[in-house]
Amino acid sequence: MLSTRARLLLLAVGMFAIGTDGYLITGLLPQIGRDLAVSDGAAGQLVTVFAIAYALGAPLLGILTARLPPRLVLVSSLAVFAVANVGAGLADSYPVTLATRVLAALAAAVFTPAAAATATALVPDARRGRALATVAAGITVATAVGVPLGTLVGGAFGWRTTFGIVATLGAVTAVGLAALLPALQSPPVVGIRDRLAVARAPGVPAALGLSVLWIAGAFTVLTYLGPVLAAVGGVHGAALSIWLLIFGLAAVAGNALGGRAADCYPTTRLVVASATGLTLALATFGALATFGAHGPAGAAGAAVALAVWGVFGWSFSPAQQHRLVELAPGSAGIVLSLNASAIYIGISFGGVLGSVTLDHIGAAGVGWTATLIELLAVLTAVAIARHHRTQPLAGSAAKQAS
Repeated sequence: MLSTRARLLLLAVGMFAIGTDGYLITGLLPQIGRDLAVSDGAAGQLVTVFAIAYALGAPLLGILTARLPPRLVLVSSLAVFAVANVGAGLADSYPVTLATRVLAALAAAVFTPAAAATATALVPDARRGRALATVAAGITVATAVGVPLGTLVGGAFGWRTTFGIVATLGAVTAVGLAALLPALQSPPVVGIRDRLAVARAPGVPAALGLSVLWIAGAFTVLTYLGPVLAAVGGVHGAALSIWLLIFGLAAVAGNALGGRAADCYPTTRLVVASATGLTLALATFGALATFGAHGPAGAAGAAVALAVWGVFGWSFSPAQQHRLVELAPGSAGIVLSLNASAIYIGISFGGVLGSVTLDHIGAAGVGWTATLIELLAVLTAVAIARHHRTQPLAGSAAKQAS
């Protein structure tokens, strides 16, 4: 049992490294932009290319690596991930840094689903949920602790040092998995045709579209949170890590609350509430920048908005995943992987919009653009909820009645 727990924790550490790497640039954006001699908007495209590469690479690489031994897939993907982060830390130009982010994204796109599949293979059926929760906790902890800590380290020693630490963490985890992970049978191969069939199932396209809008609105601001916080509250440097910590801790609470609520209440109503709360939080950033609430007042307002954002924004994800499994109960793995791709498409979309508005309008434009996108998510969620009332899913009838 101890060895199984150690293996699950190693997988969680790998997810922590990938989660930290994926969100890290948010807090280091001004430093990276200055060092690479590009604008904050251009530096934010490092997040965009990561998201696009992940979204496009995940389904294709999942098929290409499906027949390989899981241990080989996990160890080799983490090794490539480590090399990519070393490259990011050593890169002396913007194009080279972009290339390293693509490579890191492709490695993450291979590791993440393989880690989830391996976690379920390591334990009996009765413990699969807890095993998946253990591995997924790596991403949650990365948001709450890894990103603000990385921002603090980057502020003290430079952003290249942070990428070096992430690379080291990935490499050490790869060595640990190579030594401790047993040989496991490869999971069944899922082809493009099967994935497309699930994507066309009733209710799934609308739900995936909602995921794109939800995360696009969030990442319009989140990608450029450093410049936005500097503009509305004078928050920069080491202080930025405190505001990121507020957001991360609220996100952990929101994720936990969303998971519990999804087991008790109709998910269609929960996603409406979550998206509405996130819309209000994003609108706060637009209002702070528009009406000139700078200094301590702006910083305090931004902290409150981040706390609300963390709770409502991160409560959306477990409820939405629960809803997707209700829509395709026999293809849960496929529909959740499609949702992951939809999320990264939304991240890339938000990154592009945030870049354009930041460069041409400023922080206020970023906040209001994000609000409009999130408002579309709310309207989409309301439309889905109304449709669900007239045509409820058989598998969720009991919970709907409650």
